[in-house]
Amino acid sequence: MDARDLVDVAIDEDPRAPCLWVPSDLWPEFLATVPQRPNLIGAVIYRGKTVREGGPLTDITTRRP
Repeated sequence: MDARDLVDVAIDEDPRAPCLWVPSDLWPEFLATVPQRPNLIGAVIYRGKTVREGGPLTDITTRRP
């Protein structure tokens, strides 16, 4: 699975969560697969969710890392 697939799974598992954090090591890979670029605060809107870089050594999560 690539980063985008993992993000899709996380969104499907917790569809009511407004935000999603992606580990720093997967962030560039995720950005390469979506047409959006990060806004001024570093967030991308994907599938109606705010997706942000979660820092190093984190998991893809819908909770604050």
